[in-house]
Amino acid sequence: MAFVQTLMNSKKHIDEADLKIDIEKNVALRPRLEKMQFLESGVEANLYRMLYSHGPGNGTALFMPFDQKSSEHGPGHEFLWENDEAGADEINLRGKGSADMRSIAELVNCGNFSGYVLHPGNVRQFKHLFRPDIPLIYKIDGHISQPQSAGFMSTVGTIEEALKYGASAIGLTIYPGGEHIKADLERAAEIIRKAHDAGLVAVVWAYARGLGLDEKTGFKDKEGEFQGVTQADSLYWTHYAVSIASGLLGADIVKTKYPAKVKPDNRRAYDSHIEGLAKKNSSMIAYKYLEPKNAQTSLTADQEIFRASIVVQAAPHSIVIFSGGPKLPGNPTESLVKQTEIVMKAGAEGGIYGRNIWGLPVKDGLEAARAVNEVISKPEFHRKLIQARFMGYE
Repeated sequence: MAFVQTLMNSKKHIDEADLKIDIEKNVALRPRLEKMQFLESGVEANLYRMLYSHGPGNGTALFMPFDQKSSEHGPGHEFLWENDEAGADEINLRGKGSADMRSIAELVNCGNFSGYVLHPGNVRQFKHLFRPDIPLIYKIDGHISQPQSAGFMSTVGTIEEALKYGASAIGLTIYPGGEHIKADLERAAEIIRKAHDAGLVAVVWAYARGLGLDEKTGFKDKEGEFQGVTQADSLYWTHYAVSIASGLLGADIVKTKYPAKVKPDNRRAYDSHIEGLAKKNSSMIAYKYLEPKNAQTSLTADQEIFRASIVVQAAPHSIVIFSGGPKLPGNPTESLVKQTEIVMKAGAEGGIYGRNIWGLPVKDGLEAARAVNEVISKPEFHRKLIQARFMGYE
């Protein structure tokens, strides 16, 4: 990336240099299904269904994950909205409100998604509510929220069960930066090998997490004063996590966080960490200059696109999708549309948006899905196939 080299050589920050965005090139650099190599035909066929037969199509994707309530975030999502005026018959048919599986199924069935995500327990109990043609991502692992969070996910499902319920893909999470990273990666690698052997797509949630990354475990100086954290959703950690999921583990689809600007309270710790890395590899200093010079300065849309493109290009042979993140303030649909425009212009294949869609009443959630689909479906983001052999998959 010539622009990054320019920043490093001139010691200028991203907000101090001229930046030109080439959307066409960003999209052209991404992998095409016809050029990706698969040992198992089932993987290719399932990936084709997600990218071309469902959702926005044309090689792009929009997924609906519902893996939060039953594990990491707990059942509090049920309080987001309720269908207070509904009678028992309507509730039994459509659900009582947010995080009710019947509401989730209605969103998935009508929202034009490329696929949806469920944990094993929900698959067993509620798979019958979902249209059988929409690809299921069977989320094989999870953990619960507790004072001392687990260092890696517990594997609670099996490849055999995923096949039994007609899943198209296996989903799993890794935590780069976690204290148990060795066991975490070994577990993930084994699951991916078994998934591919079974013809299932491997979708990896690549989320940096651990000591020095999370707010409760920041760095302190010699006087014991808190100095911030290196920030798990920073450009450095999102870039690194995607690289690990794709290059080390061979994920077919990588789900990552949107690369956030380093918070002012964390900037000192972040810069210190990057400078330490640069002592061994001078090019690492680029991450420092890819932040604005003043930690209080906001990034422009073009600067956000460029930073997101760096994350996307860490996976030249994997599909990259971005999560919607925490419940967004204000109008969540407007925020999702804005983020989607940025990541698609950066070259990403799409998004995987959960609580910012199903956390809304079904009518509003469907409108949010429609608005995001509209962005992803723009012709400038299409990845058209030219090989006739793919015609048989539809």
